[in-house]
Amino acid sequence: MSRGHEVAVPDAASVDLEACLVQVEASKSWFRRRVLPLSIEQLRWRPQAHRWSVAECLDHLNLTVDLYLPKIDDAIVRSGTKKGMASQCARCDVAEIEALQRFEPPVAIEVPAPAATMPSAAVEPDGLVDHFHQTRERYANAVIRAAGLDLVCIRVVEPVYPLIVSLGGTLALIAAHDRRHMWQAERVIQSARFPRVLF
Repeated sequence: MSRGHEVAVPDAASVDLEACLVQVEASKSWFRRRVLPLSIEQLRWRPQAHRWSVAECLDHLNLTVDLYLPKIDDAIVRSGTKKGMASQCARCDVAEIEALQRFEPPVAIEVPAPAATMPSAAVEPDGLVDHFHQTRERYANAVIRAAGLDLVCIRVVEPVYPLIVSLGGTLALIAAHDRRHMWQAERVIQSARFPRVLF
């Protein structure tokens, strides 16, 4: 993944909604350049029996966004008309910042995937293309709707990752989560044993 597309993790001062939207475009661009050219064999290839394939990384990303979007929508609806003082940022607490930093690549600490986000062993690569773009469009729409809300005081009910509970932290998490597993998929593609196309 090109470092030019990376977005910095939010620090103690802010959650940047614009950075979340930039990550959506970076994720879609990466998908077009690095995933679409791959064959089904390449998408399904695992570097080790217990390591995910590129297709499994993508399925996990899609499942995670699918799981979070209704929770984010619910938080936005519950917020009513209460607006924050700033539309682009809100303060995060220390626990959320530290949790978000652990999601950023390069990955130093492995975080077990929740059962509901575990990829299917028989994931169908053909379905990944539309699903990847649709989930990111829906996420981008949620980010836009969240502008102006109190991102730190509005809570997400039953978060998938319990340390990240604010609306702002949750939106930042999805962007960081994309970066984490795009990095993981890149490591699979760059493996010396990755199957190459023969001409």
